[in-house]
Amino acid sequence: METHISCLFPELLAMIFGYLDVRDKGRAAQVCTAWRDAAYHKSVWRGVEAKLHLRRANPSLFPSLQARGIRRVQILSLRRSLSYVIQGMANIESLNLSGCYNLTDNGLGHAFVQEIGSLRALNLSLCKQITDSSLGRIAQYLKGLEVLELGGCSNITNTGLLLIAWGLQRLKSLNLRSCRHLSDVGIGHLAGMTRSAAEGCLGLEQLTLQDCQKLTDLSLKHISRGLTGLRLLNLSFCGGISDAGLLHLSHMGSLRSLNLRSCDNISDTGIMHLAMGSLRLSGLDVSFCDKVGDQSLAYIAQGLDGLKSLSLCSCHISDDGINRMVRQMHGLRTLNIGQCVRITDKGLELIAEHLSQLTGIDLYGCTRITKRGLERITQLPCLKVLNLGLWQMTDSEKVRDCSDFAGRSGLYQPRTFGTM
Repeated sequence: METHISCLFPELLAMIFGYLDVRDKGRAAQVCTAWRDAAYHKSVWRGVEAKLHLRRANPSLFPSLQARGIRRVQILSLRRSLSYVIQGMANIESLNLSGCYNLTDNGLGHAFVQEIGSLRALNLSLCKQITDSSLGRIAQYLKGLEVLELGGCSNITNTGLLLIAWGLQRLKSLNLRSCRHLSDVGIGHLAGMTRSAAEGCLGLEQLTLQDCQKLTDLSLKHISRGLTGLRLLNLSFCGGISDAGLLHLSHMGSLRSLNLRSCDNISDTGIMHLAMGSLRLSGLDVSFCDKVGDQSLAYIAQGLDGLKSLSLCSCHISDDGINRMVRQMHGLRTLNIGQCVRITDKGLELIAEHLSQLTGIDLYGCTRITKRGLERITQLPCLKVLNLGLWQMTDSEKVRDCSDFAGRSGLYQPRTFGTM
């Protein structure tokens, strides 16, 4: 008896179509009626985000998305009213408007005119015309929101954070990257320091404050007192925080990831505060903190030995600091020491000897390492990512190419520098 794919039950076809990417799902639906019916089963589209250019009216668009159970939407370009989307997607769960530069408070105000209880995630990153007025609408009508992305919304002020703290008590993740007008007062609102006006977002688990230049150590005090469940905190490029502020964070037992990249006032003393507290960090980034040196590595080995990821790019560390650290850091998986120009083959040999679980290492711009040190590193049994950008060799030590090491060891070698 000959068996053909057309003999499969629709449930089996739907199961197969579920493994296809979005474009191929759509193509499968065009083959025949039976495949179309199977491809439109909601299980096929579970978790899919529709990416749309809203240019002209399409009466069948949103009914088609709803029939397939799609509840996550990204708007790539917005030339129609946002209310067109909200009215068409009654049970929308996630709305991504990042980069929709023409979105205004007026447009958002016309869209959010009643409670939308299903919406859990809203991304307004780089919607530069959005102001506190929009946050008032969001706080009033999107009370079930758990994720709010406001990175690059440079017109947001402390008043906007007060509105968020008043209306979005279920918020778990908040991104305020480069919101340049925010100060300690606004962070106090989020942390519930002004209970008479707003309860605060006390359930926050992730908070990104990257490049918020007006923040000082007082913000860290507010965070440590009010946001006790925080797991991820990004303070990169916050030049106003200092070692004293890290003392406030040092007893946040829930914190797992801390980013202090390019915080110019952080030194060995600040790392000592973190290490002497009760933190259980799994990730720490102090890259480009030029006051962090070998003593910090000794503190990390003493009190932050549970780290899985450590970034020290361009810090003033040497082989001596590596020697102080590696003997206690057996669980480390990722180590970024790019542009640490004092590291030599001796440091690499210490890493290879003690950090056997390492899966990725960044050696970008480490100009004093040679073929000998690299050969030791590539023998690490779990290593998968090795960045060798700007690696230099003396004439007597030149090999065919840096990638020769990666090729012989089955490693992936990034061509450009970046955090792994």
